[in-house]
Amino acid sequence: MSRSNEFSEENHLRDLLYSLAKQEVPEYVFQWFFRYFAKGTEFFKAEPHDLLENYSALLSTAKIMLDHRYNNGSYSKIIHDTHTPDWNYYFIGDTHGSFDDTYLMIDYFIRVFQVNPNIKIIWLGDYVDRNPFDLQNLAFIVAFWILFPNNVFLLRGNHEDASVCSRYGFSQHLYEKAGSKDYFNPIWDQVNQFFSHLPLGFRTQIGEKKILAVHGGIPFDTKDYKPIKLEQGGSNLNCFQTEHFDMDVFSQTILWADPDPINLTTGVAPTPRTGRPRFSYQAFNDFMQLNQFDILIRGHEKFSNGYSLLWDKRLISLFSTSTYDGRKIGEAKFLRIQPSTRREDIENEELNQGIGILAIKEYFLENQLDKYYNAKTEF
Repeated sequence: MSRSNEFSEENHLRDLLYSLAKQEVPEYVFQWFFRYFAKGTEFFKAEPHDLLENYSALLSTAKIMLDHRYNNGSYSKIIHDTHTPDWNYYFIGDTHGSFDDTYLMIDYFIRVFQVNPNIKIIWLGDYVDRNPFDLQNLAFIVAFWILFPNNVFLLRGNHEDASVCSRYGFSQHLYEKAGSKDYFNPIWDQVNQFFSHLPLGFRTQIGEKKILAVHGGIPFDTKDYKPIKLEQGGSNLNCFQTEHFDMDVFSQTILWADPDPINLTTGVAPTPRTGRPRFSYQAFNDFMQLNQFDILIRGHEKFSNGYSLLWDKRLISLFSTSTYDGRKIGEAKFLRIQPSTRREDIENEELNQGIGILAIKEYFLENQLDKYYNAKTEF
């Protein structure tokens, strides 16, 4: 690993990384996973059965840390971020088990940390299902979070739900890893307890921009619509459930709702065929004005180009996987917002259309390191 000459004198994240890299035997299971995943997908199909114990230990550590964050007040159902002037923020949409895309992003973030520790990274949920290595994808993201708990935040998506991920691949992959119900049931319960306590949202201010990040959409009730004041922390949300059927309607729409700029001119409504909740520009604007948010950042929808900008770029949707159901579907994108970023300038940076929308491609991320951090780092 080579260091850049641009390092600042104090960078605790860089120092932590170098300490971890020098360990012959990692001290903690999340450190072991971090080094294991750095090798890529080469060993995933032939993972030994007893590796399930390591996944279980990682989830146990993650749940303990999650509980601690709630108990000390640093987490709530809607995280209220501590204002950090001059920090850069990254937002990642659905990864759905696309380990290769996740690998490129985490590799990029690790290298950014070496030259600039003042960044925060918000994952918008949907870590599992749709791709074969979703257990490894989840574990890599969780290990990353445990390693950098003050910089990385994991939100819940609609697939972090026992009734959903039992139908779209994750439970099958986990069962194949376990080999029997006796081994499967305990870790399945662990996973769902962890999923059920992930926060639903993240609110912050970046420069002059007040931002809310969620997986799906704004909170509303399709049967009794009115704009909802999102109180700090969202303490009244009944979201600590393993299945969305048992949640309150506002938690459900935060996880499941989509904007509908074409067929819905006012209010909110369920999708006729699926019942999936939709909201109009009018409902979106009412919510944003009532809560004084400038931008809503979300995942949840699949786009072949990896993103969508709606309503004067006040609603940004991200899709951060280039594969779906094991096949290539398009490009994966994520988002960087800096204090100086102007909302009207947010666009696809790879095509020189604007700034902020970043392609999950190795050559592009290399160029980003040069452009924004003036440093090339190597492991």
